[in-house]
Amino acid sequence: MSGLRQFYRQPLLHFLLLGALIFAAYGVVSPGPETEPEPAGEDIIVTRQQLDRLTDEYSATWQRPPGPDELEALIDGYIREEILVREALRLGLDQGDTVIRRRLAQKMDFLATSAARSQQPTEQDLADFYAANESYYLQPGRIAFEQVFLGSTVDEELVEELLENLRKGANPEQLGKRTLLPFRMRLAEKARIESLLGEGSFEKLNVLPLNQWQGPVRSGYGAHLVRVTENQPAELRAFEDVREDVVTDWTQKKAQDIRADALEAMRQRYRIVLPEDTQ
Repeated sequence: MSGLRQFYRQPLLHFLLLGALIFAAYGVVSPGPETEPEPAGEDIIVTRQQLDRLTDEYSATWQRPPGPDELEALIDGYIREEILVREALRLGLDQGDTVIRRRLAQKMDFLATSAARSQQPTEQDLADFYAANESYYLQPGRIAFEQVFLGSTVDEELVEELLENLRKGANPEQLGKRTLLPFRMRLAEKARIESLLGEGSFEKLNVLPLNQWQGPVRSGYGAHLVRVTENQPAELRAFEDVREDVVTDWTQKKAQDIRADALEAMRQRYRIVLPEDTQ
């Protein structure tokens, strides 16, 4: 029952209740020209599906089904909420409320997404989507390299001397300036290399010939002499290896299309009027 008590303490529920009370009080102090009792309102029908939902939610929270008294309290709580919501809508309390407006818009989006998820793509649908969006399924290119750090400034004569020594087989780990950067980088993708050396460094390495000392190459730290030891270009992964990703991406795209089509259809039912100074 503590869960129900927490529910009844929600600020929005208090706000709706206050609005309903104000509405009721207004009806008492400002009667119409006739004082005949108002006719009965619309029905509140508690369906078996709603009972099942209340029972399932309770069971999921408390790890057991509700007892008779607890079920009665759940039903009373549902009826109370339904009354307050209907009266709030009657008072127009939903108008101009950003939270409620966004929640309703999210629910409409959710309906479109659910509609997309209920559709099962054929193998041809997936094959066509895969072919049209190959860039989604590329194995990123990777580069392995070695580097000798030169510092923030470069002495051209020193660069030529170092390059000559390296090409003659000098030990690169004994050359250049000391740095915390690794001397040797194993195969790594663009994001990893650029997190180490800075933006644009991957493209600079990608154009260098294999197994030849080149430089100077600039990074976020300064200048380097670099030897690319391995370069694996981006490669399209086989459809069989990414089929689950294709299904997910197809479903998301389908949901976007359904939302866009539904919104356009609904938009046609409205005439949009803007302030004159925005036209």
